[in-house]
Amino acid sequence: NTGDEGIKEVVIPARPRKYNIIIPKTWNTYLINKTDLIRSNPEYNIRAGIALLMIKMSETEKDKIVYDNENEDTYEVVEGDRGYSSIAKKIGTTQSVLTKLNGVKVIHPGDKLKYKKAHLEQYIPGWLLFTPENIQKQYNIDPTKAQPGHRGDHTYADKIRFTYALIVADESK
Repeated sequence: NTGDEGIKEVVIPARPRKYNIIIPKTWNTYLINKTDLIRSNPEYNIRAGIALLMIKMSETEKDKIVYDNENEDTYEVVEGDRGYSSIAKKIGTTQSVLTKLNGVKVIHPGDKLKYKKAHLEQYIPGWLLFTPENIQKQYNIDPTKAQPGHRGDHTYADKIRFTYALIVADESK
């Protein structure tokens, strides 16, 4: 649609972390800064629609600590270390791992800190069910929250059901 505001969410991602977790990197050439092509080229448009749907149907991304191994090492604080954050980057761990193993404290040169090699990974903890009603609410508009001038398509869920029925019917032939 010419006035489709959703295109903005995939052309310049508002939530780049979520975008990078969900959308294949090979799709960036079809999405990032490609507004005109998304509006005019069917392949670009369909990819943008799929990307937007996946982003809308996913829960908020979260971080988890992944230990590279279980070895516990020791680091000696040196002059110029500014705190757990800078030390974590230097030795290949996370600030939260240093805090967990050493507690919260002011550090001084010569202090010995325990650590384990670790890094953060982002993940999507869950998804909304891909039902016609949820797709309508997330991708098109929630009919119960429609505003004048931004009504969306109130028959969108019916269109999804119809499309699904066609795909399933063709599959059984």
